[in-house]
Amino acid sequence: MSLNIFNSTAWQLILQSDWVCRFVLLGLFVLSVYCTAIIIYKTIIFIKHIKHLKFLSKRLRQISNFQELIEVNKEFKETLGGSFLHSSLNELKRIVEKQKSDQKNISAKDFDILELSTNQEITSILEDEEVYIPVLSTSYAVSPLAGLFGTIWGLIHSFIDIAQEKSADISTIAPGLAEALTTTLAGLIVAIPALVAYHYLTHQLHKIEAQLVDINEKFLKIVKETLGE
Repeated sequence: MSLNIFNSTAWQLILQSDWVCRFVLLGLFVLSVYCTAIIIYKTIIFIKHIKHLKFLSKRLRQISNFQELIEVNKEFKETLGGSFLHSSLNELKRIVEKQKSDQKNISAKDFDILELSTNQEITSILEDEEVYIPVLSTSYAVSPLAGLFGTIWGLIHSFIDIAQEKSADISTIAPGLAEALTTTLAGLIVAIPALVAYHYLTHQLHKIEAQLVDINEKFLKIVKETLGE
């Protein structure tokens, strides 16, 4: 038995709805597609980032000098962690180049500047990775309200039709109520996955932050042991 959505009861209810309810349903459908695309894209990207960051963190535990750090940076240059290390090494290079030619170590003040710079880089990375996630929080908050608006609008018209027909039997009331409630159902269909995905992706983002902080601490430790006064 084939499933034909255009012959379903739900589709018939949509066709019988007025233009306001149809507009609400269309908006919720577009929002649902947009949220689904965000969820799929961000989930794939975050899983990839976390995998590479964990591997990079493990590699950093195995190194003991600055030359090995540079080699690890080259090994992971195409990853998020490698990009962070590259940026941190560039900042370190800038600080070292400001030193006097006969001075091989960096001062405590310069080390603090380096630490501040790497922390700012982590913040910048997290802000970039957080892009689109607020859309999910907005969607799960707004979708039920949009659906409720459509339902209230539909109920008002249903009661007007009942008054005009001067009949309150179930055959008169039921179709109008069913049409009105379709928007609430649509709003919940959008909101529930968006709510779950928002909390899941936020948790994954916190994992990325923790991994970056751990990598940063290892990087600073190597720098301090190698170039610190």
